[in-house]
Amino acid sequence: MTILVTGCSNSDSSPPGPSSTPPAAPISSSSAPASPEASPEPSPVISYLGKTKIVTLGGTEVRATRNALGFNVACNMTNTYDRPLNFRITVSIGNGKDWVQTTEFDFGQVEAGQAGREAVLMGDSYEGELPDDPKIYIDSIINY
Repeated sequence: MTILVTGCSNSDSSPPGPSSTPPAAPISSSSAPASPEASPEPSPVISYLGKTKIVTLGGTEVRATRNALGFNVACNMTNTYDRPLNFRITVSIGNGKDWVQTTEFDFGQVEAGQAGREAVLMGDSYEGELPDDPKIYIDSIINY
């Protein structure tokens, strides 16, 4: 099974989140076919903990904290499925203008209900001024 989600740190545009199977449409007593209703997709939630920016989408949380070298970026995800799965999460961080850096977090065989955690340093090779409030995107979440 593969799920692709997108997200961004800009509250003005909230792309769709993880796809899910919409609930079955109720059976109508009329002879006209029921029109399908779109199920709402989760949107990224942006919050702050001191100088740390946090973007949460479903069971995935990305935290970015600026330091002297760049950004410490941590990805925490919870397997909300009823079986062990591998997860690959792609995250981008940027200044919203001319700089974006992307990384992947790979979590192998995360048991049902358990969490995977990884952290990396991003932006350490950027030559310009790093933003104090970066744009953070959860580009995709794939499970297999």
